[in-house]
Amino acid sequence: MKIAAPRLRAQLDSASPEEVDDEERLLDLQLEDVDLSDQEAEHVEIGGCRLTRCKLAGSELEKLILVDTELTQCDLANSRWADAALTRVMISGSRMIGFAASGASFQHVTVRDTVLDFASFRFAKFLKTEFSDCRLQSADFVSADLTGTTFRNCDLSGVEFSQAKAVFVDCTWDGAKGLASLSGATVAASSPIDTLSFTSAVTVAAGITLAHPDDLE
Repeated sequence: MKIAAPRLRAQLDSASPEEVDDEERLLDLQLEDVDLSDQEAEHVEIGGCRLTRCKLAGSELEKLILVDTELTQCDLANSRWADAALTRVMISGSRMIGFAASGASFQHVTVRDTVLDFASFRFAKFLKTEFSDCRLQSADFVSADLTGTTFRNCDLSGVEFSQAKAVFVDCTWDGAKGLASLSGATVAASSPIDTLSFTSAVTVAAGITLAHPDDLE
């Protein structure tokens, strides 16, 4: 699965907006150490931008359009981006604890080395998306369409899935929920221990009890 990278201009204009309004457009900009925490706006468009160490924690950006954009070491904790549309986006080294994107659309999105504990993606749709080296403890993917999504070297402890037809490579599964409904998913593990861990988790999720024959005499 090849994921398209963000398409950015070689030279970007520097900017330091202090707030964003409804239907505002931020295009071809370099934003560094900008604080947009707790901003509330609808139909904002961010395109062709590079955001570095920016704070968007607690922001409520409904129907956000995010395209051809890189976010590095940004704080998106407890942000609410309902019905957002992300296309050709790279997120790396960021903090997304409690991030919520219900009903959002993700196309050609890569998320690397990012903490997404308790994030919620209910009813979101993912197409050609990869989570790599991420921690997603207790994240919620209920009713999300994960077809064409890859989780690689991710901590999925306590994650809640339903009908996740995704690819999972070398992931941690302790306490993950909804594993019995992963029909169509592909799971690969380099370590036999990891394979056994996943098998055990699926067995528990299906309500099956494994026992030794001697225990049943």
